[in-house]
Amino acid sequence: MTVAGSTPRTSPRLTVPPQHGAWAFLALPLLLGLALTGVTWPGVVFAVTWVAAYPASYYLGRAVTVRVRRGAWSRIARRELSAAVPWLTVAALGAVVLLAVRPALVPVGVVLALLWTVSQWLTVAGRERGFGNDVLLVGQSVLALPLLWFVSTGSADVPGRIWLAAGVCATYFVGSVIHVKSLIREADDRRWRVADVTFHVAALLWALASPWLLVPFAVALVRSVAMRPTASPARIGAGEIVVSVLVFLATLVAVAA
Repeated sequence: MTVAGSTPRTSPRLTVPPQHGAWAFLALPLLLGLALTGVTWPGVVFAVTWVAAYPASYYLGRAVTVRVRRGAWSRIARRELSAAVPWLTVAALGAVVLLAVRPALVPVGVVLALLWTVSQWLTVAGRERGFGNDVLLVGQSVLALPLLWFVSTGSADVPGRIWLAAGVCATYFVGSVIHVKSLIREADDRRWRVADVTFHVAALLWALASPWLLVPFAVALVRSVAMRPTASPARIGAGEIVVSVLVFLATLVAVAA
């Protein structure tokens, strides 16, 4: 029941970044890491913390960008900061638990903070959509694999299968960035289409590590050749989902073979 003339209260809701591609970059390495390392309670805490850190950094970054560009904590900047707070809380609590279990993660946290700072600098400079910033995202994403191994096992001796999975993920992600740019933002620049096809031809070399890896990268090459800038975002996204599922399955089979 509300009093006449008063503003009804609404329950606070978590705000989720509308960046579907970034969520895929987040999910694939984590799922591979959990499948290859095994599920442990430190690993689960790491996964939750890693997931929460993405929207936390996303909204915090937007708040800082607006603050720098407008020179004040405007209503929009405060709104973005407010959206970051719940995620920052979850990420901070998870980080405290992880540091208590694995104190050696301290320098890793410093490196991740520096990478975020560089990405933020590029964003403030208006280059948030640049290829360099995308590569930073890829680098941070694939770090989840060796970090998950270390957190789960306590061993800094990361096995070859984890590095192989990280390399496959990095190759797919970079190829995905180039592919999507060639269809949307850089659709008028033929050089991006040439780079898209060329990169995915080179990616077939993963078959030398395992014939199973030929499957996802061959499909990725076919979609790069077949898709045109006229493709709808839904169709482009569906293609990336198919390839990412194939990357996941082929990588698991490759490391088990």
